[in-house]
Amino acid sequence: MSKLYQSLPLACPYNRARELLAETLEPFVRSGEPWVLNLRAPVLGDGLDLGKDVVVTVGTATDPLHFDQIWSLNWHPTEGGAYPVFAGTISIRADQTYKTSLLELQGSYEPPFGAVGAAFDAVLGTRVASATARELLRAFGEKIESAYSESERAKKLQREAIQ
Repeated sequence: MSKLYQSLPLACPYNRARELLAETLEPFVRSGEPWVLNLRAPVLGDGLDLGKDVVVTVGTATDPLHFDQIWSLNWHPTEGGAYPVFAGTISIRADQTYKTSLLELQGSYEPPFGAVGAAFDAVLGTRVASATARELLRAFGEKIESAYSESERAKKLQREAIQ
């Protein structure tokens, strides 16, 4: 079993980032339906870009050590093969300023193919897993930052219209 942790700073205040992540994930939790997502892992510069369709499920989770809302996030490949099964959480954490927050993904995965997969994981697999996690966080982060920017623009326009 290999551990994975990645974080991404967001240009969005903590409270708004929590709300926007919830708005993104709650429809999947309510429906109980998984979704298929293409996870990419650019691992060797521009020359190698590994991608795989995975079935993603999300749910609510609790973390007794933190007040923050966390979400369980799991995936497995749609067609098996050389891609790990992941079980973990995604959450928003407060950053050092009121203007930013951190989007975090943490969990564990089982490298495929037993001992051969474990050896691959030791050499290159952890890089693939980290790159995949960064890409997933980037996709969620862009959505959160875009929604935040849009809401701030709308507020600014309202203030200007009132003046």
